[in-house]
This record gives sequence, C-alpha cells and structure tokens, in this order.
Amino acid sequence: MGIIRSIGVGAVAVLLGGVAGCGHPAAKAPTPAGGAAQAVAPPLGTQGPAPRADGLTVLVVGDSWARNLGVGMANAGRGRGYTVVNAAQGGCGIMLPTKEAPGGRLTETRPACRTWPEQWPRLVERYRPQAVVLYTAYWDQTPQVIDGGKPRDLGDPVFRQRYQADMDRAIGLLRAHGAAVFVGTAVLGKGAEARTAREMNRQVETVVQRNARRGVHLLDVRRQLCVSDDCPARIHGVDVYDETGHPTAPAHDRLGNWILTTLWTAAGRRTR
Repeated sequence: MGIIRSIGVGAVAVLLGGVAGCGHPAAKAPTPAGGAAQAVAPPLGTQGPAPRADGLTVLVVGDSWARNLGVGMANAGRGRGYTVVNAAQGGCGIMLPTKEAPGGRLTETRPACRTWPEQWPRLVERYRPQAVVLYTAYWDQTPQVIDGGKPRDLGDPVFRQRYQADMDRAIGLLRAHGAAVFVGTAVLGKGAEARTAREMNRQVETVVQRNARRGVHLLDVRRQLCVSDDCPARIHGVDVYDETGHPTAPAHDRLGNWILTTLWTAAGRRTR
C-alpha cells in the first residue's frame, strides 16, 4: 500500500526555509453573477475515493489555494497508493518580487517566496514525482514590484512577459525527471476581480499551450466551480468557500479527488 505524505504548514516552513503565509488577503468568495437560481451547476470535483495508483508521487507547489487543494488531494488519495508532497506556501507566487501590494498595501515580499528556483529542484530530486501541480493563479493576480520600480500587475506587458518567462523556468525545473506538470486556473469573481481572473487564465492557457509538448497540462479549476461567469457559493449541497475565500474541507476533498483522477489518467499510472 502506498502512503500519503502531506507536508503541513510547520513542515513546509522547515523544508522551504520560511514560514508559510496565510491566504491571499484580498481573496473573497466568488458570488453568483445574478440573484436567480442556477440552471446548471458546475461539476465541483467528484465524490468518493480516487482510483488506485500504486506508486504515484505528486508534488504540489504554489500559493495558499495550491496548499488547500493539496490537503484535499491527500485526503482523497489516502490509502490508495498516492504520495502527496504538499509544499505550497500561502502568499507566494511565481514572480520573485521584492515587494507586493495585496489589497493595495505595499509590503516587503517574504524571503521564502523568492526561493523556489533553488527549493523546487531539491524537492524534485528528493521525491522524483510523476506529476506536479503548479498553482499560483491567485497570488499572481497581485500587483508586485519585479524590477525595482512601481508595482506592476497583469495589465502591464512587462508583468505578463515576466510571468511567462518565470513559468517556463519553473516548468523546466519541475520536469527535470520527466514529471507531467498541471497548471491551475483561477476562479472568477465579479467586476474588476473577474476581469483580472480572466486575464490570469489567458496567461495560464498560453503557458500550457506553449509547453504542451513538454508534458504540461491545463488543470481547469475554474470549470469545476463556475458556469460561464457564475461561480456559486454552494454547489451540489456543498458550501464551496470558507471565511477566507478558500475551499471548505468538503469542497477541497471533492476537488482533490478530481485532481488525482486527472493526474492518474494523464500520467498513465493505472497499476494496482
């Protein structure tokens, strides 16, 4: 029988040389675009245990949403042959900024959020994952100082170019031993938040399309939680978001099952 290795917040702090941060301070639970009842509900993952996948090791890296989904993956795959190494950190994206402005307040970037070029290769070398979930689609919507000047965001072509370059670099490191890499999409909010999330998802899709031949796949979390621009707070009787704007335990377990099933299928690890 395989094991679930879900590295918690304290262990991540030791492993990555920093203290794991909290969720995105600006994060809010997406709300329905209108007040009417939904005609078609989004999928919201799948119920039940993930399929058996003896020996499938999965590395999870990224922000607080990645960490949350990693917990759901560990729960969904427990006792079914998965090793889930959850090394995601709240408040850390891909951009290697010196400062960032979540909620409009400019603060110094935590040093731990600038170490992925050194730390992720160590994790890959240690655990030799067959699949990696790379999810920074929330934190990288945050304005960040990336070149010593003013904060830039997704509306800035300099930011977008840097994002694309850093994602390509990260994928190269995470695929050092041939792992399939799954890049997650952001969930839509309302108004300006929805426009930013749509631009984030365009950038994610560009990364995936450009790297498809390198074993990179789209992990479309948005489609699990939204129909068109409607991202309801309750799906199939499940409350989707907690008070911090992250998936609740029932929601992340269902999403974790869907993610593991997706990875199991793509990685071709169907042995029993």
